[in-house]
Amino acid sequence: MKGRISVDGPTAFRLIKDAVEVRPSEFTALHALRDGPYALLVAIVLSQNSNDKNSIAAYEDLRRATGLRPSEVLRLGDRLGEVIRKAGMVRQKSEAIMALTRLVLERGEEYLNRAPPDELKAELMKIRGVGPKTIDVFLAVYRRVPVFAVDTHARRIAARWGLVRQGASYEEISRALLEFFGPERADEAHRLLIAFGRKFCRARNPRCNECPLRDYCPSAVQRP
Repeated sequence: MKGRISVDGPTAFRLIKDAVEVRPSEFTALHALRDGPYALLVAIVLSQNSNDKNSIAAYEDLRRATGLRPSEVLRLGDRLGEVIRKAGMVRQKSEAIMALTRLVLERGEEYLNRAPPDELKAELMKIRGVGPKTIDVFLAVYRRVPVFAVDTHARRIAARWGLVRQGASYEEISRALLEFFGPERADEAHRLLIAFGRKFCRARNPRCNECPLRDYCPSAVQRP
């Protein structure tokens, strides 16, 4: 690694928050939060490997078709794929949503709200197509559990900041970012990193000269 970012997490959080805007319309999980735990998990599954515009559109199509009621989603059967087609990866997401729906119908939606976080994570991880990021977003956004969900932006930024080595595991990155920002900031910091990665710390042609952390980042490239 080139070294570690030379500013503490709370300061980095403040600088990023001053430089980017997090709009609920651009984050599928925030868009679905009002609809309860089952709908939120479905929305997060839809957002996998999809931009938020498409996943929110698919979510709203599903709402119109089923009212986001588990029994109605299950009744769709093979037609679910057509309803959520705008989100892409139709087969994988359909299978995951159906498995999640059956779990909720068996245990009750309240299980998602009251099960101990470790138990719930272990149960949801049994569902093919539901991984740690999906679960951590749910735990952070809905259950307010201090976990740090890691997406492609967080992974890239954590490595560029020198918080983890290249190729670090999901768990390593999650722990490093949680420690850096602090548990009380983890949920908001997750979304801020996404907005920051989209605007400044892009995968290609990062805007280092305009970055609010350019003077602290070990990977910053100063361009004329």
